[in-house]
Amino acid sequence: MSSPASEPAGSASTRQRTLPTIGGPLFALAVLFGMNLLNYIDRYSFFAVGVDIKKSFEIDDFWYGILGVAFMVVYTVVSPLMGWLGDRYDRRMLLAGGVALWSFATVGSAFSLDYRHMFFWRALLGVGEASYGVIAPTLIADLFPVAKRGRAMGLYYLALPLGGALGYGLGGWIGDHWGWSNAFLVVGLPGLLFAAAGLLIHDPGRGASEGKQYAGKADRPKMGDYLRLFTIPTYVLNTIGMAAVTFATGAYAVYGANFFQTVRGMSMTNATFWIGILTAIAGLLGIALGSGLADYTYRFTKRAYLLLAALVTAAAVPLGLFAILEPKVAFSMAMLFGAMILLSMVLGPCNTVIANVVPANKRASGYALYIFLIHVFGDISSPIILGWISTFFGRPGVANSWIGQFFSSIGASPVGEENLTVAMLLVAPVLAVGAFFFLLGSRYLPEDQRRVSEGQAVGAETVAGSFH
Repeated sequence: MSSPASEPAGSASTRQRTLPTIGGPLFALAVLFGMNLLNYIDRYSFFAVGVDIKKSFEIDDFWYGILGVAFMVVYTVVSPLMGWLGDRYDRRMLLAGGVALWSFATVGSAFSLDYRHMFFWRALLGVGEASYGVIAPTLIADLFPVAKRGRAMGLYYLALPLGGALGYGLGGWIGDHWGWSNAFLVVGLPGLLFAAAGLLIHDPGRGASEGKQYAGKADRPKMGDYLRLFTIPTYVLNTIGMAAVTFATGAYAVYGANFFQTVRGMSMTNATFWIGILTAIAGLLGIALGSGLADYTYRFTKRAYLLLAALVTAAAVPLGLFAILEPKVAFSMAMLFGAMILLSMVLGPCNTVIANVVPANKRASGYALYIFLIHVFGDISSPIILGWISTFFGRPGVANSWIGQFFSSIGASPVGEENLTVAMLLVAPVLAVGAFFFLLGSRYLPEDQRRVSEGQAVGAETVAGSFH
């Protein structure tokens, strides 16, 4: 346990030193990983029992999609505020308070008596998640230098596939045996332990890994500094690309289990088990490959992170398309597995890019804006859009029209009064758009990284020429 005197010079304020510190960067990374793991367990547990929740509250795909993104809407709206706070105040307190709040909200979901109750708890969960979602990457960036940052980010994001797998598997199994409400009790309570651990992790101070000090009020960013994030070409283009990937992953997360149950005829237990297993393996392979390849190819080109993202996102387009149209479950899941590996490969590199092109004292707000945009145009939009498309193309009049007959001819027929297959096909063209913007962003990445490493201010006048 370190004393206040042993803290680095960049360790913010005296208020941050009123709590003891346990361990160093690796312990902090482990705690942040645990928080992220529980977050994704919670998210995917909800989707694993989605069919039962639909039946319990008597709702269709559209209203289920609204419910599925309730927490994400609030999470996205609150993130800019958390970014502003994260650039100014004790990050450990903000982190721990947020994790405690979303753990409480998860437990509260178990006691929902109707649709409105569940909507309230899922929305409250978004407030808590916004704190750790914004602050955790900034802590990692300050704990690890640029040379090790990509691998640290990759390890942090390994929680996504592992949490997704555990959420699908555990949530589906508990829901099948003891009802959907008990799933939320099991996954919610452990978060309180990690909230307490978050109070004790090491915060080295903003900019510490880059040899800088951002401690006083003079260093706090102003509104104009945040607006200038839009003048960083890589930041903007990487964000658009990640919004497309998030659109796809949000669609698969919300409707994947439903698709294999309602369209392909699998049971809840089988669908959630196999999707969980494939999500875990694909995520582990994808994040490990993505982080490793990005760090390796970075030796040869400073464009490596976004060139890799462009390549794998483009490769995921045909796999995602044929996975939805393939009638045989085994082949369909195999192609979906390949697409999930490729999409997982972008997580480490693209989140590292944000840390590398935004100055340390603006990083929390940089991540907050990034999170806001990728979720508004990504996994907030996709469940609602796909839910509407499924309901629209399931109408008898539309199903019997020429366009409905066309989709039926390629294997996208309605089931009952919904056509989830047509809705899921939208993912492919969105990913193609994302691949294009990643490729375009790679052109500006070397120069934007250089500016941050040399401590240059980024303004409209310095970037205008970059777009030519």
